[in-house]
Amino acid sequence: MSGSKGLLTLATRNLQARWEETRFSWRDRKAREFEELYLEELMTSVNSALRVIDELDKLLEKVHADCE
Repeated sequence: MSGSKGLLTLATRNLQARWEETRFSWRDRKAREFEELYLEELMTSVNSALRVIDELDKLLEKVHADCE
């Protein structure tokens, strides 16, 4: 699971970096709407997914330890 978490974290950082680059040239109301409608919700969902991945990772470690 940690590999998936790492990939998701990296992809999210890349997206944030690209969005910051884009905001240098796209500074109107539509850019803010896009950020509010899509990116903020996406980041909230990604953070939730990362927490769930952590919980699943702990659960899998426990299951593995219980089976030994």
